[in-house]
Amino acid sequence: MNKSLLFFVFLCLLIQISKLGFCLERKAHNGNNGLKRHGFISVTSFGAVGDGKADDTKAFLKAWKAVCKGGSRGKTNFVVPLGKTFMLKPLTFEGPCKSSSITFLIRGNLVAPGYTWHAGNYPAWISFDSIYGLAITGGGTINGRGSVWWRNVQHRPTAMHFNNCNGLHISNLHHLNSPRNHISLSCSENISLSGLNMTAPGDSPNTDGIDISNCRGVDIRDSVIATGDDCIAINGGSSYINITGIFCGPGHGISVGSLGENGHFSAVEEVRVGNCTLSNTKNGVRIKTFQNGLGFARKISFEDIKMVASENPIIIEQNYHDQGKNGELSFEYSNHQSCHVNRLYQTESGSGNGRGVRVSDVRYSRIQGSSASSEAITMNCDANLGCVDIVMDHVNIVSAKSGHKVSASCKNVHGKYFDSVISCQKKH
Repeated sequence: MNKSLLFFVFLCLLIQISKLGFCLERKAHNGNNGLKRHGFISVTSFGAVGDGKADDTKAFLKAWKAVCKGGSRGKTNFVVPLGKTFMLKPLTFEGPCKSSSITFLIRGNLVAPGYTWHAGNYPAWISFDSIYGLAITGGGTINGRGSVWWRNVQHRPTAMHFNNCNGLHISNLHHLNSPRNHISLSCSENISLSGLNMTAPGDSPNTDGIDISNCRGVDIRDSVIATGDDCIAINGGSSYINITGIFCGPGHGISVGSLGENGHFSAVEEVRVGNCTLSNTKNGVRIKTFQNGLGFARKISFEDIKMVASENPIIIEQNYHDQGKNGELSFEYSNHQSCHVNRLYQTESGSGNGRGVRVSDVRYSRIQGSSASSEAITMNCDANLGCVDIVMDHVNIVSAKSGHKVSASCKNVHGKYFDSVISCQKKH
């Protein structure tokens, strides 16, 4: 047999071996009830259509069961594939799961139904409950189709709610038009959010970007939030919250509270907001508490903040009245969640000073920019409690209108200011 013929036979054998390997690889790839190589599970393997019209809810829950309960060694990855749009009715992804680390990879689009449903008092469109080590990322879009809810519907759902999800990481996602809050976090620890883009019309009601309740150790950074309410709201039972690199606007700014609604005990401490820009917002940085509540807001700092034509750049309001929530409550007071974080603070009540939420140890450092309103600083503190240890350090806010001046109003405020162009406190 000559060399040319040997080469031809050898080449044919290589081709047949390659085909056999490909077939075996394909069989392994498609087998095991949709389980892909490297622990990837695609919702399309469980019947999800992804045309934006078909109801893919059941397929998503089946895929989740395979990821969560089926278990795999090491990481398990839930995949929403690129180039498809999946319509989902309200659903809950529940844990605990077998794997201690799960990635929920949203590369395609998720859309809510184009109609309203009976949501109840504490609603959510997509819920994640009791899942530890969950990472949600992928560059996809979550569209809550909120416009059908904004027209006089009393109880509206949050787009995504995470409860009891310690070690949660959310990154690189687009959120559009939630009926209410875009993301709600409750009863969780060690959370990070980054690279998020949230968008809703500036007049859409109660469409907060991120709401935090009863959480400890939350880091939010490098995101753009343009909605119809608070860009970020920090509610009771929350501590060690770090917010940095946020562009906020339109919206109602970055808020601590409201705290103490309906006489409840609420406590927030160890909050740092830094290196943020607030542009054309209704409010800037705000602390708001109800007069008949109990608790405290303390150890809070706002640093290196840029205001661009914000209507009310700096606010402390200890006599807050909310007329725009349509009877809705925060997840802070939800009955369905199993959460004991807030109870840790209930031993520290108003102790001897009557009812009210104490505000103390608040620092405003290197805040500059422009105010769209004539009153750049408003601190309306309770006559009995007052606001204590309030510090203004290099606060320089001017009017957004050429030739106009801005003023400051302070009631029952105790503190001092350093090198600030505008203040109504005692100079240090």
